[in-house]
Amino acid sequence: MIEYLIARSSYRLIGYEVLVSQTAAKELRALEGSLQARIKGKLKELAQDPSNRSGRLDVKKLSSTRRNYYRLRVGEYRIIFFTEEMAIKVVRIANRSDVYSWLD
Repeated sequence: MIEYLIARSSYRLIGYEVLVSQTAAKELRALEGSLQARIKGKLKELAQDPSNRSGRLDVKKLSSTRRNYYRLRVGEYRIIFFTEEMAIKVVRIANRSDVYSWLD
């Protein structure tokens, strides 16, 4: 079961709330400050435009997964998330070489 931090790692912008799992929050804290800021900025953009109508975000649906996971590309890092009602739930934030191994 994935637990989501609501108090420290969530925010609401224009109707969508971003919830970050404990695992993803730990992975985010381990990154350097400038990269953390870039990732948080991209998550804010995603909250404002979850269907990526503007085309500004590099979002793709992951195939062959049980849940409808998506990935958001931020340089060499990937943010794995899914949407549920009015929330974007972030499951993982990791380097592209490591992030997909847990999906198998």
